[in-house]
Amino acid sequence: MTDFSVSVKVWWGGMALVSIVNLSLWTASWLRQRRRRADFSDALSRYRLWQCWMSGVYVLGCASRSFVIRGDVRRFSMIDHWFSTVLVGRTIATIAEVCFVVQWALLLHLLGTRAESQGARRLSWCLVPIIVIAECCSWFGVVTTNYLGNAVEESLWALTAMLTLVGFALCYKNVSVPYRRFLNVGFTSGVCYILFMITVDIPTYLSRWRADELAGKTYLTLGEGLVDIQRYIVTGRYEDWQYDMVWMSLYFSVAVWISLALTLWPFQENRAARDRTPDHQS
Repeated sequence: MTDFSVSVKVWWGGMALVSIVNLSLWTASWLRQRRRRADFSDALSRYRLWQCWMSGVYVLGCASRSFVIRGDVRRFSMIDHWFSTVLVGRTIATIAEVCFVVQWALLLHLLGTRAESQGARRLSWCLVPIIVIAECCSWFGVVTTNYLGNAVEESLWALTAMLTLVGFALCYKNVSVPYRRFLNVGFTSGVCYILFMITVDIPTYLSRWRADELAGKTYLTLGEGLVDIQRYIVTGRYEDWQYDMVWMSLYFSVAVWISLALTLWPFQENRAARDRTPDHQS
C-alpha cells in the first residue's frame, strides 16, 4: 500500500469504521426486535421480522463492499485477493440491493394498508421488479464495460424513488399524524435522492459513455466480459477513486442508516392500527 494516497487510506478506513458501527446498530436492532416481538400482533411482528432480515443482508453486503472496495467497470480494487473480483462484488451488491428495495416495498404496502390506498399497494408490487431489471442493466454495464448500462440502472433507481413518493402522496391524507411526520421526512429524503441522481449520478455515467463512444472504444462481448470480471487491478491512486469516494460514502452510510431506520418504524401503534395490519406484506 506504499503507493496509496493518504486521502484514499483515510477514506477507506473511514468506510470500514462506519461499516463496523452499522453492523453493531443492526445487531442492536435485531435484539430489540426479538425482545419486543410479543408486544405486537402476529402480522406486524412478521413485517418487522422481514424488515430486519432484509436490512441485515443489505447492511452486511454494504459492509463487505466497504472493506473490499471495488470499481466494477474499470476492474479496480484495493486488495489483492480473489474476493476482490468484480464477479464477487457485483453478486453481493445485487443481492443486497434487491433486499433494500424489498424493504421499501414492504413499507409502501404497510402505508397503503393503513391509508386504505389500493394505488399505493399496487405501486408497492412494482418496485422490486423494476430494480431486478436495473440489476440486469448493471450486470450488462459491468460485464461489457459499457457505461450506458449503468446509466439505465441509475435511471431505474430514480424511477423507483419517484414511484415510492407517489405512493407516499396517495397515503398522506388518510394516515395519522405520526405517519405524516414520517412521510414528510420520506418526501424530503426522496426528493434529495432524485435530484442527486438526475444532476450528478446519471450525468456522470452518461458522460463516461459519451467519452468512450468518441474514443471509439470496443466493448466486451458478454462471453469476453464474464471472463474479464474475474480479474482486478489493485490501485490506491486518488484519481482512480475520486468520484467513487463521493457516491460510496453516501451509499455505505446514509443508505444503510435508512435501511436500519426501516427496521424500527413504525415505533408504536394503537390496537386499532394493529388490527388493520394484513397477514401478508409485499
